[in-house]
Amino acid sequence: MRRWVLRRQVLRRWVLRRQVLRRWVCAVAATACLGGCAFQPNPFTDEERLAEARQDVTSVLAAQEPLKRPLTLEEAFARAVAYNLDERVKVLEKMVAQRDFEFSKLDLLPKVGVNAGYSNRDNILASSSTSILTNRQSLEPSTSTDRDLRFADLTGSWNILDFWVSYFNARQQADRVLVAEEQRRRVLQGLFQDVRRAFWRAASAQRLGDDIRDSIRVAQRALTSSRKVENEALRSPIDALRYQKSLLDALRDLESVQRQLDVSKIELAALLNLPPGTNYSVVVPNTLRVARLGVPVKQMEEVALLRNPDVREASYQVRISADETRKMLARNLPGLNFSYGPSFDSNSFVVNNSWTAGAVRLSGNLVSILSIPEQMRRGELMEQTAVTRRQALSMAVLAKLHIAYQQYLSATKEYYWADQLASIDRRLYQQISNRTETDAQSELERVSARVSAVNSDLRRYRSYAEAQAALGRLYDVVGIDPVPEKVPALDIASLSAAIRKTSSDWKNGRLADAVAAEPAGAAPVAAVASHSPRRGPGAKAVAEPVLQ
Repeated sequence: MRRWVLRRQVLRRWVLRRQVLRRWVCAVAATACLGGCAFQPNPFTDEERLAEARQDVTSVLAAQEPLKRPLTLEEAFARAVAYNLDERVKVLEKMVAQRDFEFSKLDLLPKVGVNAGYSNRDNILASSSTSILTNRQSLEPSTSTDRDLRFADLTGSWNILDFWVSYFNARQQADRVLVAEEQRRRVLQGLFQDVRRAFWRAASAQRLGDDIRDSIRVAQRALTSSRKVENEALRSPIDALRYQKSLLDALRDLESVQRQLDVSKIELAALLNLPPGTNYSVVVPNTLRVARLGVPVKQMEEVALLRNPDVREASYQVRISADETRKMLARNLPGLNFSYGPSFDSNSFVVNNSWTAGAVRLSGNLVSILSIPEQMRRGELMEQTAVTRRQALSMAVLAKLHIAYQQYLSATKEYYWADQLASIDRRLYQQISNRTETDAQSELERVSARVSAVNSDLRRYRSYAEAQAALGRLYDVVGIDPVPEKVPALDIASLSAAIRKTSSDWKNGRLADAVAAEPAGAAPVAAVASHSPRRGPGAKAVAEPVLQ
């Protein structure tokens, strides 16, 4: 009777446990199903997107130093380095690559696994044995496992194959950090080229904006006067119409240039990440000074092959391809694994509840081993492809260098003639303005001379801006870094001073010393220098625009 009661109690507890477990399983399953069905596309509302956009603009502009004085070219460069968002993205990408490299080094360490847990059964784990000869039960049901178990183990393992794979992967990540740096240099050099062009366009707009607007008003009045002269037959109709045609052509050109100049300061502000609508001025020198070049083209070719970011990135890609071949080979070889560590099991039936175990295992895929020769041939082709790509880039850089060099020479010559023509037009307008005649013919002549003088000044500034842009392209191809590698601080004043010193190095011809001081394979050098062509006998000296 007592045994029957105990069995009944055990059965009741088992039924209750099964019911509770069934309820929990149903509740979890229902929650998972309802949660999975509840997910729907959730687009931003206009209010949320507007708040996010305002927050973006506020956070971008919050940390900027206000512009309280006229902007110099060096300060424009410094603000581009500090605040341009494209440059900031490349800096962050380099930081991400650096973090990936740090993580990859952790894969070289042995693996340490920790395992701990608890298990429970609602009944006893029992078993019996059956004779294979008589097919009769030879042992009554018995157990060697507790219902409640606690277990834990700490195992350290080290695989030679995984170590070599991780080693080559870490080397590739290190090269990718350098690739990210070269990509940042490429963006920075392109940014400096854009800033240089936009700065001189803004300088042209600032210096000639008032003259262009006055010339447009004077030309419009002269056009009205010419039509009046034509109607009164005070001048030959053919001469009057020709004069009106020349005035209309000049007005069209002046208004077209005015539209271009009106947006030049906006373009510069966008490159410097200045707040929209900022009213600022740039420092425009009274005299557009030029200086001679000082480095032969042959040396510029050597520096371009050494410093150009595209070529340097291609060199790193060759190393990455070579390590990819080695990693592929290491991954397919047999691996030797060592493991060792303590373990614990709370099972009361176990004689030794804690123990230490170690093992050595050799494993490999025979099919992968047989495919190693084919994979090696593929790896060699990948390496050869990377080398050929680097060679193609090197030759392309040399071609770009000579093209940029010739464009620079043409731009400086164009500026020379534009400067001469502007000087003559200004003196001619002054002579015509000094006349005392008051007839209509003299007035029309003065208007024409003024429009011509303004157009010549405009061509002069535009030619100077093109010469500066050509100089920027030359620096870009050569791979010269405008910003030193080490700057005392990242504020605008320190960056401007560092860039100004670099500009001085350009003018003083320290290119060879700057590159020689840099060890092979190091980070970009700080100093740069000016360049000059090799001139033959009887060739005229060509001037180089100096950074103002």
